Amino acid sequence: MKKQKIEVGTTHQFVLVRGFCQIDNHDALVGADGTKRLFAELFADPDRPDVRPQEVYQVVLTSMQPGWTLRLLQTFWPDPGPRLAFQRQAQGWQKPASDGLDILYQGLLLSTEQFPLPFGRRTILEFVFPGDEGIAWWEGLGGLCQGFGVHISYQSAPEIQALLKWVFAPSIA
Repeated sequence: MKKQKIEVGTTHQFVLVRGFCQIDNHDALVGADGTKRLFAELFADPDRPDVRPQEVYQVVLTSMQPGWTLRLLQTFWPDPGPRLAFQRQAQGWQKPASDGLDILYQGLLLSTEQFPLPFGRRTILEFVFPGDEGIAWWEGLGGLCQGFGVHISYQSAPEIQALLKWVFAPSIA
């Protein structure tokens, strides 16, 4: 099979996939062209002032070998966490003493359930697995990023599927 030139912004590799396989302890998406793609999410503690994402990107890119492919995806993803935390906290409040306050309390709970979810930005790395020489680099990313206040979470097959559904069909995700 002739290898096609990859253009920026193409989605063909995501849409036509063959499933998943295991590379060491990581789930990988097998593309239509037979390539294995590993996914990880980069995140940082928002309370830490010493987070330096630009330096992380520079270090990650300069540590790669020539010919390797890494794609950086920044998606806006619905984040139910803050809403659920508020709802749990509000349900623990003391019951209102008057009917007027009870109506306001019930209205507040109802509006938090029905209001659209807030969106958070997620940074995802997609690494086209080049062979055995790439696994040590991939597994070392956590240590490479940690010094800059950035953490890495390697994605499992269900998390990769959720990402693909969100990117290509957000109405069903």
